[in-house]
Amino acid sequence: MVLFLAGTGLLLNHSPALDLAKKDLRSNWLLDWYGLKNTAPTGIQLNGQWLSHPGGQNLFLNDKPVADCQPPLLGAAQLATMLLALCQDGLVMLTADGELIEKLSRLQGLPEDADRLQVAEGNVLLGSPWQTYTIDLDTLELTGQTFQEEGWSILGPVPSALSIQLTSREDLPGISLETLILDLHSGRFFGTAGVLFVDLIGILLCVLAITGLCAWNSRRKLNGGR
Repeated sequence: MVLFLAGTGLLLNHSPALDLAKKDLRSNWLLDWYGLKNTAPTGIQLNGQWLSHPGGQNLFLNDKPVADCQPPLLGAAQLATMLLALCQDGLVMLTADGELIEKLSRLQGLPEDADRLQVAEGNVLLGSPWQTYTIDLDTLELTGQTFQEEGWSILGPVPSALSIQLTSREDLPGISLETLILDLHSGRFFGTAGVLFVDLIGILLCVLAITGLCAWNSRRKLNGGR
């Protein structure tokens, strides 16, 4: 335990030189331990490509970030060669190759409560819990329609290979090596019990040092001060 505390202490003392704060760890069990585990990405397959939002602030077409998109991804659909994605902060319009055409925000007239999307008979439909709208993408004019319960786009799990690519991205939250070493050194990694254990070790080391000094001093006196 003494060697462990000394070793982690030395590493922390030289953290800036070793760039420990810049080295992120993204192991699933570690992220889960810290409450940061990334959920499995979900998306929608359009024209043979996967449109998904695996976390962070980016919308992805396959493994390429294509637009800013405040999570969660609420729906996606295809209109001719155009890909549409409904995010929390607006409607994203993309080319078939993922080039951003335009993003319509809630401030531009999108219904604040819109939480679903579909394309039916060439019309783009937005849905809320109690209303369905048709939106003209050229004029942004909204027209109320009969409420529809079916036909809305549904997110599903992306293929495992793509999931691995998306969840190993650098912009996802991780735990720095410095944080891990600091939490291990202090015992915080194991919660309150870990902190108390390290405290106990510290107290025992102090007791050993004091009693050892007293024993040495007593023996020195018995030997006539030598």
